[in-house]
Amino acid sequence: MGRSHFVFTVELASGEHVIARITRPGRAECFAGFAYWRRQLARVGVPVPRVLSMDLTTTVLPWPIMLLEKASGDDLCNVYADLTAAEKRGVADDLLDIRDRVRSLPPGPGYGGVANYGDLRCHPHWSDVLREYFTGAIDQLTPSQRQRPAVGEIRGALRELRPEFDRIDPLPCLIDATHQNVLVHEGRVTAIVDLDEVGFGDALYPLGVARAGLLARGPEADCIEHVAAPLCVGPVRRRVFDLYSAIACLKMLAPSPLGVTGPPPVDSRIAIRLLTLLDAFAAAAAHGE
Repeated sequence: MGRSHFVFTVELASGEHVIARITRPGRAECFAGFAYWRRQLARVGVPVPRVLSMDLTTTVLPWPIMLLEKASGDDLCNVYADLTAAEKRGVADDLLDIRDRVRSLPPGPGYGGVANYGDLRCHPHWSDVLREYFTGAIDQLTPSQRQRPAVGEIRGALRELRPEFDRIDPLPCLIDATHQNVLVHEGRVTAIVDLDEVGFGDALYPLGVARAGLLARGPEADCIEHVAAPLCVGPVRRRVFDLYSAIACLKMLAPSPLGVTGPPPVDSRIAIRLLTLLDAFAAAAAHGE
């Protein structure tokens, strides 16, 4: 179950397995975006699944549907704990290579996630995207959650670091390729599987999300730290990385208006861990610790 769609593994009569994605009628543009970016990314050598068929008209079924080839592997967060040190380095090398390939695409018309190069929903500045992520998350929090000092620290860091954000160019990045949507098999990245949008802005942001997602589930995220290192040179960029991870924690704790599933239960290990990480990352972003 994704943000606004369901994903199934389907066994055909032939024994072959495919992936079926079904979404709400009002979200058919997601699948059109997937097909568009799949073509762009495959052209530069990014491992992405083939689109086998899709119907966006709701004439075959009452919902838009897309069939994809099934890539081997599982989400990075599901296999990370079982990877050896050498396999984590292999995954990091693959992610660095994928990032370079994505960056070979043209810059965007603006900032944020878009369905194609003609999508006019982009923002004029990267700071506008971050503000949208932040306000979208806190609007869904409970009143007591909004009172946490971390929320104020994130707000202050966003304001203080805005000049840094406004210097960022609208370069392409896989905004949803984080601890999820990156398939890993036998210690190598086999596919990026969420392509409804490609983001334009700071490629460090999805790494902040990946770091928070992995740390919420285990003791370390060294693979992501390695991938992020070239983008984290200097104390200011380290604060930016911490801020991105703090915003990610907020978003993981908050219900999404489009969500099929909700946030983790408040008493779950992941939710408790996310709150601890939120406080630590927000303090580091605010104070440069």
